[in-house]
Amino acid sequence: MKSLNKTKMVLQASIVLVIALAFVMPVTAATANMSLTNIASFEPKNLFKDPEWVEQASGFWEPSRGIDYISAVDENIAWATCYDGSGSSLPVQEFTRTINGGELWEADSIDGAPAESKTAMIFALDAMTAWVPLHSGDPQGIWKTSDGGVTWVQQTTADFTGGFPNTVHFWNQNEGWCMGDPVDGYYEIYTTTNGGENWVRVPSENIPAPESSTEYGVTGYYDVVGDTIWFGTQDSTNPGRVFKSTDRGLHWTVSFDTLFEPGAYVDVRFKDESNGLAMNKIASATAQLTETNDGGNTWWPIEFSGTCYDYDFDYVPGTNNMYVTTGVNSADESQQGAAYSLDGGHSWTIWEEMAGIQLIGTDWVEGKIGWAGAFNVDDTTGGVWKHIGNTAPALTFSIAGGKGFVVTVKNVGESDATNVDCNIVITGGLFVSPKEFSGSQALLEVGQEFTITGKPIGFGLGILKAMPSIKIDATCDEGVSATRTIKAKIFLSTITLQ
Repeated sequence: MKSLNKTKMVLQASIVLVIALAFVMPVTAATANMSLTNIASFEPKNLFKDPEWVEQASGFWEPSRGIDYISAVDENIAWATCYDGSGSSLPVQEFTRTINGGELWEADSIDGAPAESKTAMIFALDAMTAWVPLHSGDPQGIWKTSDGGVTWVQQTTADFTGGFPNTVHFWNQNEGWCMGDPVDGYYEIYTTTNGGENWVRVPSENIPAPESSTEYGVTGYYDVVGDTIWFGTQDSTNPGRVFKSTDRGLHWTVSFDTLFEPGAYVDVRFKDESNGLAMNKIASATAQLTETNDGGNTWWPIEFSGTCYDYDFDYVPGTNNMYVTTGVNSADESQQGAAYSLDGGHSWTIWEEMAGIQLIGTDWVEGKIGWAGAFNVDDTTGGVWKHIGNTAPALTFSIAGGKGFVVTVKNVGESDATNVDCNIVITGGLFVSPKEFSGSQALLEVGQEFTITGKPIGFGLGILKAMPSIKIDATCDEGVSATRTIKAKIFLSTITLQ
């Protein structure tokens, strides 16, 4: 009996221009001069009202292959590995690859892989080169292809004879890192400078010891930004931890307090070397999130709004603060689909047209292009979904209070916005004047912003009259429009946002 079913859907996708509200910290001379003290926290609206999700055939010849890990190189090249989703949990040593954006995925077996082995993940460097950690067979270890998957060779100097390989990553053709569970009292971590022909184990004195005998790494649970690596752990008797290296795996530190309960499966994704999210991935449960702004040294819980799925997640490169998550829970259809956050995980919006579709591993590249794994029917039907980036402008705005206010409008979309108009109206309060403000920009290129300042004077504390409201409306010639109203207290010229 198939434990994970997918619902087939035929989508008619169209690009709709929209405005999304997000956190944008205005950094301008105007904000400095006005001694601003607080910034409104807006829940972002739908950046992709009608995104282009396209179902693709994964190419696997056996039915019910579930793609649980994807490694996307760019908008054209992606590799993926799978597992047996039929319910029998048979070992699978298969991969699939596309070099034309997913128009054609070609699946094959990993040549020479042990019959009982399973794939932990896959890392693709380009169209021809990829590495896969194989576990649960004999032998275990790292396999590499240099010819697009036609042939694979085990890299035997990454020993793993007594351990379980979890992850592998390469920065270029030569420099790489891989990690496995603790062996001989410390994590089995290797580095290479020649493409994996020779792997050298990192000595125990460079790696914090496991917190207990029940702490392990998890397959594919890691992230890399520049020279910095993070990987998460699972511990049945303690909260999972996050290990970190800033020199490509040679030396390590560990964060003890991820704020999760014992037994958590801790995965991490980072926007940059400072800012990232940790997720507790527990089957049949709503995801738990914590965030960091110091590279993972300390973490804070996120009490998010909306639906955040708990199977896989990724930061979308090139965006301000966008993350995507997928859900595959076979027992709960409400936990199946894909969702995105534009504010670093604090609020989530589901893609309605993907709701109820079991989605597994996901990976994203610049241009808001990403793939999400699913279950196939056969080699020509289903198995993977691709999101094609929205090429429209997308405007965000924020309001900051203090001695007056500043509204900042920014284009975070994929194309320029023309004739952008922003109107601000204050209602309520006593003797507030002036009450209307406006600003415009003939051309707002991608990444550009402009500000509107205002210094209304009056009283509005919510005592003698209803608390004043500040309403912001913005439009542009591309057909984008949005509105937002926020409460505020006014005392003379000081505005405090509520």
